[in-house]
Amino acid sequence: MKENEILRTILRDIKTGWWEADTTHRILRLSDTLSELLGRSDGTLSFEEFGRLVGESYRDYAFSPDRYGKRTYPLRIDGREVWISSKLLSEESTAEGSRILTGYARLLDPQPGAAGPETDRIDDLLFRLRSISETLLSLLHTDRVNTAVDKILTDILHMFRGDRAYIVEFDWARRMHVCTFEVTASGVNPEREAVNRIMMDDLTWWTECISKGAPVVLSTLDQLPPEAAVERAVLEAQNIKSLIVMPLVSRDRVWGYAGIDIVEAVREWSNVDCQWFSSLVNIISLCLELQRSEQVARDERTYLQRLYRHMPMGYVRLEMIYDAEGRATDYRVTESNLAADKIVGLKREAYVGRTALELGLAPESILGLMNRVLDTGEYYESDTLLESTGRFVHSILYTTRPDEIICLFSDTTDVRKAHEAIARNERLLRTIFDNIQVGVELYDKDGYMVDINNKDMEIFGVASKEDALGINFYDNPNIPEDVREGVRAGHDQAFRVDYPFDRLAGYYPSKKTGLLEIFSTANLLYDMQGNLVNFMLINIDNTEINRAHSRLAEFESSFSLVSRFGKVGYCRFDLLSKEGYGLPQWYYNLGEKEDTPLAEVIGVYSHVDPVDRAAILECIGRVKQGLGDSFGLDLRIERPEGDTWTRINVMRNPMNNDPSKIEMVCVNYDITELKQTERNLIEAKNKAEISDRLKSAFLANMSHEIRTPLNAIVGFSNLLAETEDIGERREFMRVVEENNDLLLKLISDILDLSKIEAGTFEFDYGPVQVDQLCEEAVRSLGLKVQGRPIELVFEPHDEPCSLYGDKNRLLQIITNFINNALKFTQKGYIALRYSVTDGMVRFEVEDTGSGIPYDKQPTVFDRFVKLNSFVQGTGLGLSICKSIVEQMGGRIGVESEPGRGSLFWFTVPTGKSA
Repeated sequence: MKENEILRTILRDIKTGWWEADTTHRILRLSDTLSELLGRSDGTLSFEEFGRLVGESYRDYAFSPDRYGKRTYPLRIDGREVWISSKLLSEESTAEGSRILTGYARLLDPQPGAAGPETDRIDDLLFRLRSISETLLSLLHTDRVNTAVDKILTDILHMFRGDRAYIVEFDWARRMHVCTFEVTASGVNPEREAVNRIMMDDLTWWTECISKGAPVVLSTLDQLPPEAAVERAVLEAQNIKSLIVMPLVSRDRVWGYAGIDIVEAVREWSNVDCQWFSSLVNIISLCLELQRSEQVARDERTYLQRLYRHMPMGYVRLEMIYDAEGRATDYRVTESNLAADKIVGLKREAYVGRTALELGLAPESILGLMNRVLDTGEYYESDTLLESTGRFVHSILYTTRPDEIICLFSDTTDVRKAHEAIARNERLLRTIFDNIQVGVELYDKDGYMVDINNKDMEIFGVASKEDALGINFYDNPNIPEDVREGVRAGHDQAFRVDYPFDRLAGYYPSKKTGLLEIFSTANLLYDMQGNLVNFMLINIDNTEINRAHSRLAEFESSFSLVSRFGKVGYCRFDLLSKEGYGLPQWYYNLGEKEDTPLAEVIGVYSHVDPVDRAAILECIGRVKQGLGDSFGLDLRIERPEGDTWTRINVMRNPMNNDPSKIEMVCVNYDITELKQTERNLIEAKNKAEISDRLKSAFLANMSHEIRTPLNAIVGFSNLLAETEDIGERREFMRVVEENNDLLLKLISDILDLSKIEAGTFEFDYGPVQVDQLCEEAVRSLGLKVQGRPIELVFEPHDEPCSLYGDKNRLLQIITNFINNALKFTQKGYIALRYSVTDGMVRFEVEDTGSGIPYDKQPTVFDRFVKLNSFVQGTGLGLSICKSIVEQMGGRIGVESEPGRGSLFWFTVPTGKSA
């Protein structure tokens, strides 16, 4: 058509044509115009052929994705160089998966390098570069970062004729945009606050592009993909027509982006614009990172300076001073901290900046050591005495740079004194250990002896320690097996043992023979982490136990480990200054922590019961007034887990004659178990007295109960022999028979009680038909209700029942219940019944008798209890019934209302035959 011909003519005239690139097959398809310009008659060109036409230095540039608009580069055609400008217009994918790029290219005239507009453009770019570089250089040399960055953004705004320039950082923790810098052209509204309200997750497409390091270049908002609908709405709300945004990258991390907004009209961004802005953004990012690094370094230096200045260890920096031959002759103090001032006893103005010679020191005494530290780079430690202050210091010398020594030192005076005190205490405890008059053996956790004292060697006839050290506790043939197993299981032991020396069989050599009676305790010793490290055996020869007891108490009060296990505390203190020393157990016995200052214990006693506290304060007052030198008290200690008891014995130290001091010695020990034992003994005594009274009453009652039937038997037996009347003989025989039964019942109860007491009460188990058992009981006792207005009945169960038990014992219990009911029932009925529930048979005997008072019901099953002393009986029947039922695995009880009758019941399991 004519229009197409005219269009081709125009394109040929302006030297412009279209191209299409197939990235899968690596083929370029060219329009007629481009084919003519490139000398290709077939209209196609492979990527490799095209690459050979492009100048080598522009090859990568020409083939990189064109995301910034136009791209300009030279081509070598027929031996001459031509320049073309190419632009990507669209990108799509085919059904086969190929990626097709479409664009156009134009031959440039004049070519780069010639005089004209291109030269002017390069000059403009060089001017821009110089302006920006000067501003960036000023950024590196100023502390006013915000002002410098605003100046750079203003230059960029002018350079690109933009409306808004900004820098936005990513707050990855809160997932927010933070606009840190923004400049706007005249009449353009700032959007800083709006940006700061936008969450990163709200702009997913935008955030993903930037976080991957990809720029966002929009000549129009129509270039946004469909998935960026939210981004488009945000940009339209800010009236943005075009924009260019470059990511800010630090190492491998994207920390934000810088951008230029156009709000007045659409801007067609050129490749030069994009490349130029990208370079500027990279330089800005680098400068900001340098500024931040310098700020971090300054903060670190400030932190270290404050740390060195305020740390509790002394710190000084020493600068070496050399003579003309390079030999170290002196050193100068260049810096120190507060702790150093305190330790050396001088203010820094008196020695910082001065040399050792100026301070009156002898530098040659330490210069050799300082040179060695400088030469080797190693550190050196030493302990010295500062003669000026009389304090000991521990010093460390090291170097961090040539000709400079760092000295760190700490005041070890208190530590040294503490070590000396520990050494003195160790010598004291060693003396006590060796000379205390009880035998002490120390074993490691595996049972091998590691130490033995003199008294133990004397007790067991050991000539030297070497003869005993290394023997194993568990191999001692004279130690009972249960004691060895108890120690092995981690339990303290206390035991008496007959110790025959002829059974040692070479266990260790001994000069003694015969037999000793030894009382021993084995105490386990743990470290601060609760791990077993040793156990200690304390042996006392029983023949000297009284004498050794007091010595053992002294040993336990002095030796801290023994104190812990003996719960005996010791403390020596000045009553006026409240200064002194106490073992940890002393504190614990008073309910205090061992690190509590003595001044917060003596005279305070915050954990002592108020009544006892008043008593101890009164005793202390008497000692201060000179009205006494000693006192002893039992104190109740209040603890969260429950109260305990501590006994204290306090006396004035007779060895101290200083009138300005009231030095007291206090020994306290836990008597909680003693108090509990005392209470138990009192309770046991009361129970024994009650039991004794009951037994006395029982014996008196038995005497009466036995004499009554015996008198009747003897008396009526004599009358029986003298009378000839048949009626009288029968009546006498009936009386004799009744009293015989009563006497047999008394003797049977006494025998049952003795068997129960001796634990020999026996049962004869077998199958029992419950209905038959109840009928037999009612039938055997039926004669006792004849002639009385009482009905004795058995109420059978709906279904017959059987159980596995002792029939005679069951019959004994039921008979006892019915006999008791007969004693207290004058009219009405006595009913026997049973029921079965959950594998248990419940027997009940209910009567309409006088009933039992409520206050007597809890004791009816106790021994020797008789509710009516005028009724015959031992007071043992119900107690025996209770023992039988409980031994058969059942329960027993009573329900009664005075004046309306009683119901006695018991349960037994049906057993294996049920």
